[in-house]
Amino acid sequence: MTSTTSNRRATKPSETVVASELTSHPEKQLVYSSPSIHERRRRILREARKMLAEGGLEKFSIRTLCKRADVAQRTLYNAFHNRDRIMALAIREAYEDVNRYMRYRTSAETVEGIVDRLISVNTRNLRARNYTQAVAAIFFAPAASHDIWVALREMVDINLRQWLDRLVREDLLEDWVRVEELANEIANIEYATINDWAQGRIPDDQYVRRLITGVLTHVVGALRGDDKATALRMLRQIRETGKLPEFPKPVYAPPERSTETEDA
Repeated sequence: MTSTTSNRRATKPSETVVASELTSHPEKQLVYSSPSIHERRRRILREARKMLAEGGLEKFSIRTLCKRADVAQRTLYNAFHNRDRIMALAIREAYEDVNRYMRYRTSAETVEGIVDRLISVNTRNLRARNYTQAVAAIFFAPAASHDIWVALREMVDINLRQWLDRLVREDLLEDWVRVEELANEIANIEYATINDWAQGRIPDDQYVRRLITGVLTHVVGALRGDDKATALRMLRQIRETGKLPEFPKPVYAPPERSTETEDA
């Protein structure tokens, strides 16, 4: 019988996060492509993001989306299958667009880097409650298909994976920890806290702190070595001062500013 430790050490770390693709339609493959088709797709997802930001999930109407994107409902459903998939694709692509050009001054392989990224992402969420509420609602929706759930869960992995890979590589996780289960648990903590805030259960001025302490409190039990000491030090500092750690402000540096990214 292979031990958990040996399984964990055998895991091959990746240098970059390769997210699985969320297809536009799970039952139909795109057999023909053209600039006009790609432009129509971008227009639909762009308008979907705007609608989510303006009115959230409850006011998201396919009929309105079709009118704003200037497409027929049949065309939209042929391309995107259903309402949840349209929203998930819009959310996922917007997140990846922003993350691709965000330059942090901390390493993604460190506890400090993880906390830095969590603070940055969730501070942005404060300016987009409707949009963020929709993300959490889709993540927890019982009817959401598995690939949609995976696509949203991997939004957490984008900023988490390099750190987890280093922990595996340097054997800094406790023997009982299974790294993919840990990744799922962190994602669940993040989305649950996001959902509580978006529903008004956590005040704005406590939201980011509660999310950071929730994640750190959970991972402390899984870590050992310097990373554990760093996480404990951060938790004590937050408790004693009431303030989050401060890091140099990340820079958003796309090759050229685009309306589509700004709208995300």
